[in-house]
Amino acid sequence: MEDRDRKGREWEVWECSSCRYGWTLPEISPQDLAQYYPGAYLGDTRKCLDEFAAGTLQRHRSWRRETEKIQLVERFASGGRILDVGASNGSFLLALDGTRWERVGVEFIAEVVNLVRQRHPDLDLKTGEIHSVDIEPHSLDMITFWHVFEHLYEPQRVLARVAELLKPGGKVVISVPNFASFQRKLFKTHWYAFDVPRHLHHFSPTALESLFEGSGFETLEHVFFSRMNNFHQLKYSLINWSEAVSRSRIPYYLMKPGLVLFQWLEALSKGYGTVTTVARFQGGEGPVSRRRDGSNLKPDPVPKGFAEFPF
Repeated sequence: MEDRDRKGREWEVWECSSCRYGWTLPEISPQDLAQYYPGAYLGDTRKCLDEFAAGTLQRHRSWRRETEKIQLVERFASGGRILDVGASNGSFLLALDGTRWERVGVEFIAEVVNLVRQRHPDLDLKTGEIHSVDIEPHSLDMITFWHVFEHLYEPQRVLARVAELLKPGGKVVISVPNFASFQRKLFKTHWYAFDVPRHLHHFSPTALESLFEGSGFETLEHVFFSRMNNFHQLKYSLINWSEAVSRSRIPYYLMKPGLVLFQWLEALSKGYGTVTTVARFQGGEGPVSRRRDGSNLKPDPVPKGFAEFPF
């Protein structure tokens, strides 16, 4: 499929035919991948913090994304010490009740971290990534990845680090585009969530379960969440398809009224475009790799039992 940021560059997504895990090829180095994360990618942090201070952000429709996350998280824990990986401007942490949650975040863009710290010193926001930050082992009750996990190298190593940080019985929440979704099957290369090469991995519920089982975690629930994110993916997938087939958005506008019906069909099939999986750390050492040489824990390009994604 074509690179949406750089014309003339092509990427492939390969898929395991049994667990429905996908990975992006050719592999890209961290240095090259960093070029796909300009400052604007994370939005205007200063504007977001200003609107939060004024109380206007909390009244905006987009704030529902944060309240939906909290409703989900608090089904599994009412409080404790929580780490948000890829915290960005801290919106999720700010939405949490600070009297019940000790709020910790990690974000790799230092300028964003410094700005949020200045405005909200009550948030423990750290610069770096999950492997580099200094957090006491087995000190966390919950760790969240809101559309971050698919961006990270070596998912098994990431879960090994999660296991090091969680208390026994602690929870991890991972929200990702659903590789087994109805949207992906319908829109194929035009699926909005094929954000290659930023999305290094592509997970189905089955793939997440397999990853958890091999890492000392018990899968508690798959939640087809959130409706707002799902509709956003659906809308822009249709726009991508429309612009590809007609070089205009005319087909999109003609078909736009049917998006509500499409979501109803997704609900019936349980094939939403986003899946959020909650798992519990069972304690002890899981059978996971702790390789730290930067190489990816993925199969060879043409392993037995695997097939290229059939576009």
